[in-house]
Amino acid sequence: DLRTTTQHPPKELQPPRAVNASTPPLQDLRTTTQPPPRVPSGAAMSAAAETQVKCVLVGDSAVGKTALLVRFTSETFPDCYKPTVYENTGVEVFMDGVQISLGLWDTAGNDTFRQIRPMSYQQADVVLICYSVANPASLANVKNKWLGEVRENLPRVPVLVVATQTDQRDTGSHRVSCFSAAEGKRLAQDVRAKGYLECSSLSNRGVQQVFECAVRTAVNQARKRTRPRMFDINSCTVF
Repeated sequence: DLRTTTQHPPKELQPPRAVNASTPPLQDLRTTTQPPPRVPSGAAMSAAAETQVKCVLVGDSAVGKTALLVRFTSETFPDCYKPTVYENTGVEVFMDGVQISLGLWDTAGNDTFRQIRPMSYQQADVVLICYSVANPASLANVKNKWLGEVRENLPRVPVLVVATQTDQRDTGSHRVSCFSAAEGKRLAQDVRAKGYLECSSLSNRGVQQVFECAVRTAVNQARKRTRPRMFDINSCTVF
């Protein structure tokens, strides 16, 4: 069962805002076919009805997956790095008048836990493959490691590529060698992701946009298989 965070009222997810002018346009999110959403059998969903979305975050250790979740759910930034085995939490969100129970699953990037990660993938609706713009190995592993593992367990579930720690481009010790938005977008297109997004949990830049697009991608993909349409959420287009 999805647990609801109590420190804040339900979040109202807003349409994406324009990113920095130096950042090239991000890829529009499209829909493909996947199994129908997990809703009560025979229940007709209305605009005010509740549905569930399970979002799983994967990526190398220390790329900021946990920090991204903490920033989104509690609007704080963690003081120190603590490796994750696997954790899940839930938050109630509203989007276009639809109440959504958003399940968020954090996973360990260390190969020691490779055998237990499939438990997190079960019944996922959307996967965020994360890499740090300041970590070349984490970017390479999006294609060399994570995409294959995700597709092995979830061959038809939509994937978004998420670049984290973008504040490192401005203030980090590796700012000269940080990957650009254009390089990240090219990677996302190479792996046929549904979209590419950037964020900084430290500065809270782009965090809500990540989960807004994750929810829209999951719901719209589920909606495509639902006849008649049981709910309707505008497509997620990131500019």
